[in-house]
Amino acid sequence: MFVRSFQRWLAAGTGVALAVAIAACGGGGSSGGIGGTGIEPSVAYGTITNFGSVWVNGVEYSTTNTTFKTDDHPSGGGSQSELRVGMVVRVDGAVSARRADTITEDESLKGLVEQVIGTDQIVVLGQTVRIDPATAFEGGVRPGLTDRVEVHGQIAGDGVIAAGFIEKKTTAPTPPYALKGIVRSQDTAAQTLQIGTLVVQYAGATLSNMPLGSWVGLQVNVKGTSCGGVFPVCGTLVATKLEPAGASVSGISQAEIEGVVVTINADGFTIGNQRVVTTGSTRYEGGVASDIAVGTEVEAEGSISGGVLTATKVSFRDGTRLEGDIATVSGNTLTIAGLPGVTVTLTSFTERNGGSGALAVGNHVRVRGKAGAGNSIIATRLDLRSADTRVELQAAVQAASPESSVRLIGVDIATGVGLVYRDASGGPIDRTAFFAGATVGKLVKARGTLGAGGVTWSELELEN
Repeated sequence: MFVRSFQRWLAAGTGVALAVAIAACGGGGSSGGIGGTGIEPSVAYGTITNFGSVWVNGVEYSTTNTTFKTDDHPSGGGSQSELRVGMVVRVDGAVSARRADTITEDESLKGLVEQVIGTDQIVVLGQTVRIDPATAFEGGVRPGLTDRVEVHGQIAGDGVIAAGFIEKKTTAPTPPYALKGIVRSQDTAAQTLQIGTLVVQYAGATLSNMPLGSWVGLQVNVKGTSCGGVFPVCGTLVATKLEPAGASVSGISQAEIEGVVVTINADGFTIGNQRVVTTGSTRYEGGVASDIAVGTEVEAEGSISGGVLTATKVSFRDGTRLEGDIATVSGNTLTIAGLPGVTVTLTSFTERNGGSGALAVGNHVRVRGKAGAGNSIIATRLDLRSADTRVELQAAVQAASPESSVRLIGVDIATGVGLVYRDASGGPIDRTAFFAGATVGKLVKARGTLGAGGVTWSELELEN
């Protein structure tokens, strides 16, 4: 059921998902910004999370005067109605002012479904497409074997795409094939490279934006005209264009890059094509420095110089955590005793530690994951622990009232007598100071003990 340590032990140079918010550097000792407003031009690159304007990576951008460059209108003239939640886009405008001047739909994966693996994976153009409960399907239609599809998402590993939105297509686009991924190997003499299990023949392709030297480990976008292989498998794609994928920035004053860690370096880590350096001043939110590993989803914030991002802050995107006894097991879904309404969804990509047998009611577990729909957690890691009455819950605040409670993933924790409040460093603070920091969206950890009458909560702690 589980691919053990799948994400943590991905090989160096594997894929990545990027979410970038970049403010351009001022020059010449002046920073008048756009039209003398003081607002620097900037770029955001990431996943659409909502509409009502357009939300990218949880941030809302005004689209009152936005130009939309979509797959059907690459030069402009498209509309917001062509976009979907789960698509990856680039926003040009002003991040600080939350204004989008241009929104450009990012490259997608286009081809035939070559294989269906269970309920949470399909293969398209030699790339394994990872499907989880957050993946949306156009019209609710899930594609089957040999169907033509368009997959929007982010690179999550060597030959792996984490799907945000999938659409079954009835006609082939022009060109009929496209993909993004990590170059696994390259034969410069034969002018071929491999992405996932797909061989790409790039003789005659447009390569004007590709760097000199080896492309192995580089994240690229590819467009192609024809496939060679046994239907529906595309064994070899004849490419018409190759270009680097994601953000390519040599120097910028402010950047926010979200994605999957693909390599660990002596002084930091790498997200896709972006090297990140951490220092003693780097702050960590939702985890600690030792939690960073290959396959971990993080967001790094800081400045870029010489192509290197020096991080002032690193946030863990799978920062939702809980610990407690399993109350129920139903297929791939768990509930936890004392946490009513909270569900934990396991996938074939959930890393499991501490035993290989089937999970059972009463098992004490520790779960790390990302927020799903409603009050659910999509687990990225599950550890089977020794028996314990401890209950812990770490999540973003949904609602807070100093007089009554704080709500985490639908669980209301009463602020009664005897509750200990702590700051982000673990030091004791009073209730007033705690609730001044426990605003909606802020990460908070709650600790308690499970008894016959439910959970007795003892501590609430602010997290960085």
